Amino acid sequence: GSISDEPETETESTPNLNRRNFVSSLLLSTAATSFSLSSNAMDLKPSPDDPPITHKVKFNVRISRSDGSFYTRDDPEGTIPSPDNQVFTGSVTLGLFGTHAPNHVKRFVDYVDVTYSPADDTPLPSYARSQFPTLDQSTGLLSGGVIPGLHLTTFGGSSALEYGGRIQSAKLWTDNFGKDKPRITHSRAGLLTHRNLDVLPNFGITTRSSPMLDASCTVFGTVLADEGSSDGASSGAFLSRCVDLPTYSLDRPAMPIGEQQKNSRAAEEVASSVYSLQKDFFRGAA
Repeated sequence: GSISDEPETETESTPNLNRRNFVSSLLLSTAATSFSLSSNAMDLKPSPDDPPITHKVKFNVRISRSDGSFYTRDDPEGTIPSPDNQVFTGSVTLGLFGTHAPNHVKRFVDYVDVTYSPADDTPLPSYARSQFPTLDQSTGLLSGGVIPGLHLTTFGGSSALEYGGRIQSAKLWTDNFGKDKPRITHSRAGLLTHRNLDVLPNFGITTRSSPMLDASCTVFGTVLADEGSSDGASSGAFLSRCVDLPTYSLDRPAMPIGEQQKNSRAAEEVASSVYSLQKDFFRGAA
């Protein structure tokens, strides 16, 4: 998609990113699932105890059809809208807690405030090309900020980041918390969080209360309720769509006998086909 070089700015201290981000389908489905494009958006109520918001960043997001496509097409008459055949377009607005977790916010903004030039053969990594690849069903954490091609490596005996053949220092996302400034708990949907001691810019967004994340992740922002972009849906609608995406599980009990064995064999063939499609799709997306 196209990338805007100049983020919109609401106030002098509140930079706002308005760039198109590619969002991959979380998982392919083998069954057509009835889905209403006007489904209820996730409730994103702020807490009165939230720290002040110092920055606002808006991601323009898309979720592809189950075949990985985004192009405009006319579906046959009578087609029931579903995640399989409809492209989701919307926005996600993030509010960052710059006074509560200043180092986390600085690291995050470093991947937002990146100048893009088509003529640059060695661009810096940016959230402008990031993906939301997975949703952890056990914690309800939506993974985001995954930049294709950016990975952890070793340089001179120390950890470093490599992107497009360029080596960058791997800086920790750390902040000091204590009695006067306790950590924010993962107590509701829409909290922006980062895994402790992870130098990659991957972040997570909670889709429900997940206190089990308190020991391993740090909250440094929140998803803000908004009206959506001019041509798409809101933050809450995006999160609801991600949660509602159909999934296919490869975890099955041992193969039964008789007629059930035939059904299980058929399921194996379908699962293998789905896996192959996913592998090809994600290879192309990277």
